[in-house]
Amino acid sequence: MGTCELCNKSGDGLSLRQADHKEYGRKWVCGDCWTILYDKNSMIPGTTGGGGAFSCPGGCRGCKV
Repeated sequence: MGTCELCNKSGDGLSLRQADHKEYGRKWVCGDCWTILYDKNSMIPGTTGGGGAFSCPGGCRGCKV
């Protein structure tokens, strides 16, 4: 079971994604936080995978379940 390093959301089915935050460095975040960071342009460009919407079910190299 993982826990989002930004909002502390946790659970057995929670999928976490790696995000390189401009101020806080590399964090494991939930899909909701990843989308918020992306929308606010808070991640270092080119260091995190995916697009503007979180849809990866945990199969890419930047995710963990």
